[in-house]
Amino acid sequence: MRFYLNLEGVASTLFILLTQGAIFTGLALAFGLDEFLIGLSAAFPMIAQLFQVISPLIMRKFPRRRFLTNLFNLLSRFPWVLLMILLLVPNRSPGVFVLVFAFSQIFGTLAGNAWTSLVRDLIPEGERGTFFGRRNIYISLVTLVAFYGYSLLIEKFQDPVGYELVISIGMVGMLISLWSLKKIPEVPLKSSGALIETRVVFQDQNFMKLCLFYFIWNAVIAFTSPFYSYHLLKNLNVPFSYIGITTVINSLVAMTFYNIWGKLSDKYGHKTVAVLGIIMACYVSPLWILMNQFTWKYLMIVDVIMSGIAWSAINLTFLTLPMEVAHSSSPAYFAMYSVFGGIGGLIGAVLGGATAKVLSPVSFSILGIPIVGIQIMFFTASFLRAYTLKFIMKVKTKRYVPVRRLIVSALSYISRGELPRTNGTDLYEISKVIKRKIEEESSFKEVEQWRVKRWW
Repeated sequence: MRFYLNLEGVASTLFILLTQGAIFTGLALAFGLDEFLIGLSAAFPMIAQLFQVISPLIMRKFPRRRFLTNLFNLLSRFPWVLLMILLLVPNRSPGVFVLVFAFSQIFGTLAGNAWTSLVRDLIPEGERGTFFGRRNIYISLVTLVAFYGYSLLIEKFQDPVGYELVISIGMVGMLISLWSLKKIPEVPLKSSGALIETRVVFQDQNFMKLCLFYFIWNAVIAFTSPFYSYHLLKNLNVPFSYIGITTVINSLVAMTFYNIWGKLSDKYGHKTVAVLGIIMACYVSPLWILMNQFTWKYLMIVDVIMSGIAWSAINLTFLTLPMEVAHSSSPAYFAMYSVFGGIGGLIGAVLGGATAKVLSPVSFSILGIPIVGIQIMFFTASFLRAYTLKFIMKVKTKRYVPVRRLIVSALSYISRGELPRTNGTDLYEISKVIKRKIEEESSFKEVEQWRVKRWW
């Protein structure tokens, strides 16, 4: 079963790469989208989550979650064939690209909700961090190879042949993912009436705190996320092949840390790893204020290493956190989580797109460093990301260890016990004592301060 879940994720990645990062930005520019439309379209994966409010109703009528996941994925990905046809037309309509992409993301997010609900019932809670950590390693490996291959195809064959080829590969990935998911067992949905459970979700104050955090986080991310690749392609004219190389480095770093974060989140809490990931992400965005035609070759390397570490923690735990905080596997929980994220993404995308369009013509220099207007947004993003920490800290989870203690444990895990002796004292023995104290204190706090009522 887990083999096919991993295969489904790997195959889906071949398509998902078309919808994000430099590949998406290149396609958007090929269809003539301006800064506002790029910002709005790039946020569609988050905005489309608004439609998850109907997901519990659909699953109540048709409780076959495996079938629904495949159906929604087919409806999400097949419309890209239309974009392949339109790429052959000289006068391309930006509006058509936006509509196809929006339609694709709406059904994609419905598929994600059904998939998450299904996997929550298939994978035991204590194994989710490890499972998703390994799964993300496989996905990162495919991202490493596929994105670099995509970038070479686009750079070699140019528009439109390069884009035709990468979309075709994405369609093959779609077929493989549909087949592999059919091998997953269809388990009964452990929930009652969806409308009743939606009211229960609203009454769950702790889960609503998680939803509020996700709302603010998505607004912050959507504000700037589309414009990193835009800055590289439009302002700096960075070759696709170099972007591919840095993506390979990013994937290698992420593959390494997914396994680490997965084990640490299972042991010390998904919230702990999420907080650490957010803290690290706060230091990534300010690098881009210095990203110009003289520095991009070097700063992009630094950026992808830092991003690989930070976002592997974030991507892993933002999937597992709602599974831990939710009191059941009801789709209503995951739909509400996604709806809040979608509203936040919509607000952030509109504000970010409008701001980028105003700042795009602006250019100046500070101490001889050339700066364009969009880079101001990158600098601001650092403070906005840090602001979200106050909201995730209010969410109560079954396990949580302060970040400073997790760092000690992470260093101990990475070292694998091969730490040197200093002044006759075995540092590895010290690290084991520290970890034991952490576990004892974490267990004490869990009992005394917070008891989570589990649905099982």
